[in-house]
Parts: sequence; structure tokens; C-alpha cells
Amino acid sequence: HGRLTSMAELRVEAIDPERIDVGDGISVPRSWDAVITEEPDIPGTLRVKVVYDNVLRRAVAASVTVERAGEGDEVTTPVLREVRVQEALTTSGVRVITVTKGEGESLNLSEYLGQVRAQTGRTVEESLDETVTLYRIASTINLPPLRFISNFLGVSVSTATRTMARAREAGIGVDLLTRETYNRVRVAEDGSA
Repeated sequence: HGRLTSMAELRVEAIDPERIDVGDGISVPRSWDAVITEEPDIPGTLRVKVVYDNVLRRAVAASVTVERAGEGDEVTTPVLREVRVQEALTTSGVRVITVTKGEGESLNLSEYLGQVRAQTGRTVEESLDETVTLYRIASTINLPPLRFISNFLGVSVSTATRTMARAREAGIGVDLLTRETYNRVRVAEDGSA
């Protein structure tokens, strides 16, 4: 199934005031609700309770409810097939995640991404740091991290993968790129050299 339709309205409610530091200056609330109304194929309100799972180290859907709009509406199996849980989680996650760099102020994701786009003349280390931060943001809210980096920085997925491997070699974001992926990248690079 595709994205939430443009007619759908997504609100973020019940945001837990406690924030979880997930690393690299990134934080998310311990929990929040993504509430979707006006989705054409869902006759009512969809509520996804999102929590940060410390074991999985990312936001996950803890519960999903569909409340019918009223008399004459029914929640059926075909209606439930239209529920886009992952889309609700990531779209709401984009709205609640914040990034703080250094001693700076806490920025919402769009402000942070705007600052990253506006920066020019980054050092290699700064580029690695930004790539790791983008990877952590994406993985925290269930976006495909390498594709997110690729789309945001305008590079190929393989370039994003190699950059993450270089970050790992530099000791940055070692918890993000698995040893298996890192070894696969190294073998591929050694084989092509």
C-alpha cells in the first residue's frame, strides 16, 4: 500500500514529555499517538500508539486501533488492510524527533535538515558525522536509513553505504552499521580495487 493520501489528516497527540536520547544529539518522546482522520478507505479514526523500544532501539507501534466514524460505518478486514501503520509511525516520528548539535538549541527535524542542506565546505569528519546523524534519525523512526541518506544528500545508496563504512572505521556510529554489513562493504571495495 502507498502513502497516506493527501486528503488524510495526521495529528500527533499524547506526546510523553519524557524524551529518550538515542545518540548523536537526537531525541524522541518515550511515546506518542499518531491519529489519522479523513483517510478515504478508513471509515473513522486510526490511532497508532508509538513507543520507543529500548531493545530494538527504534520507535515501534505498540497498538493500533480503528474507531468507526458512526452509525452505518463498519471496521472490517478489508478496512484493516488499508491501515498504513508504518507510514503513520514514520510520518508522526518526523514531527516529534529533535536534533541538538554541540551546545546548540534543540531543532525539530525540518529545521535541522534545512541547516544541513545550507552548510557548505564540510570537512570529511563533519560529513561523516552528518551521515551518521542522518542514518540514526532514519533508523530511529523506521525509514530505510541508506535510502534516506541517499535521497537527502543526493548520492547513490552504495555511496551512502561506503560512507557509513568509513564512519565505522573512524569509530563514528559503530553501533549503527552491523559488522556483517561493514565486512561486506570492505570485501566489495577490496575486490574492486
